Amino acid sequence: MMHTAMHIAMRTAAALAVAMLSGALLACGSGDTGAERRIPVPGLLVYTVGVDLWIQDEDGSRLLIAAAQDQQLLHPAISPDGTRVAYVVFQLTHAEGATIGTDLAVSSITEPSQQVVTERSAAAEFFWNPRWTPDGDGLIFTHEPGDAPISVKRLHLSSGSVELLREDARDADISSDGARIVFVSAPYSGDPHLVVRRLADGAETVLDPERSWQPRPFRIPRFSADGRSVLFSAGQYLPQVSAVALTRNGPEDIWRYDLSAGELRLLAAVSEDQPDFSLSADGRHTLIFGAFGTYLISTNTAEPAYAVAPGEFHGWIDWIGTVSDEEWAAIRESVFETPGVAQ
Repeated sequence: MMHTAMHIAMRTAAALAVAMLSGALLACGSGDTGAERRIPVPGLLVYTVGVDLWIQDEDGSRLLIAAAQDQQLLHPAISPDGTRVAYVVFQLTHAEGATIGTDLAVSSITEPSQQVVTERSAAAEFFWNPRWTPDGDGLIFTHEPGDAPISVKRLHLSSGSVELLREDARDADISSDGARIVFVSAPYSGDPHLVVRRLADGAETVLDPERSWQPRPFRIPRFSADGRSVLFSAGQYLPQVSAVALTRNGPEDIWRYDLSAGELRLLAAVSEDQPDFSLSADGRHTLIFGAFGTYLISTNTAEPAYAVAPGEFHGWIDWIGTVSDEEWAAIRESVFETPGVAQ
């Protein structure tokens, strides 16, 4: 109990500091706003700017959902049919009787209106990282209560029922066929694993059973579009000292593990502070949202990451779209350079 409470208190304080810094950077930083930002990839994007959610589509970029006072909106996830977005509503203070914690909400994209679908019942209760089930009728998410172990659960939107998928786990994603989840096990053990679990029978495969991988700790694992690989963000288990690392609270890169071949490779060496990422619908490209830049990479080749737009401090992004060969060639020829940051 004390161990869980300590982690929740630390996470609350850290998230509050992030929100305050995000707002400060937005108010007095480089002048970049969601309306001025254009990420040069086709399709539908939902991403964070400061404490709010913004959308980009064929009509441009605009505010989608504005956070209420003392709140921050996080972890957007677009539904498979592109009509809705799920996200986290973080209550940052005890203002006007509210308790610090998070709720899960869903909004229509065409007619934005916040609908809370899972609400905290006590102070310091948190829901994180919603991911849609392939049928669009469910969300899997991380539940971090103050009086029970952290776990991954599934919410059935049509019935409102919630089921436990795995205790002592977080940051789960679900495969495109709905048969498997991948998650970070034992997240507070000091050296967690990445695990794939079959939902039908509960059979699990630990991706690094010998703990031999250099990248650790692991965050936000995602299945590839074909379900044959797992992508994830990770730092370094041992301290890393470099001119780049000294300017970041991290750093983290994006990695890929081939489930059939058992091969791990570095996919994008971005050295970012807790980057988020999203895969294209066909799995050929990955969009990375970091503090110092937004990057696009070719998932299946060894090409470097290309900075294509400004980043967002501890920002979150989701994307439905694909990049053609012609669009990819044009992006590589007109690379965005982040001012004042060595590429």
